[in-house]
Amino acid sequence: MRNVIVTLATLPEGKEAVVIGIIAGRGLARRLAELGFMRGEKVKILRSGPGPVLVLVKGSKIALGWGVARKILVRDSIEEET
Repeated sequence: MRNVIVTLATLPEGKEAVVIGIIAGRGLARRLAELGFMRGEKVKILRSGPGPVLVLVKGSKIALGWGVARKILVRDSIEEET
């Protein structure tokens, strides 16, 4: 298994990952932290595709625009193919 760092917007539906950082200005970073997107927090993609990205974080469903979801870095654990 290896860890891959990607943006939240690139994860497929049903995938779980851990937040490792946010690349945004102070205001947006603070707002995302208030919504629960903090380092070490586990998130799950409920819906991805055209339109908003629906994410489960701390038991709450949050809809994020694709551009905002691109600013959230997550660690995605995937199994290496042998």
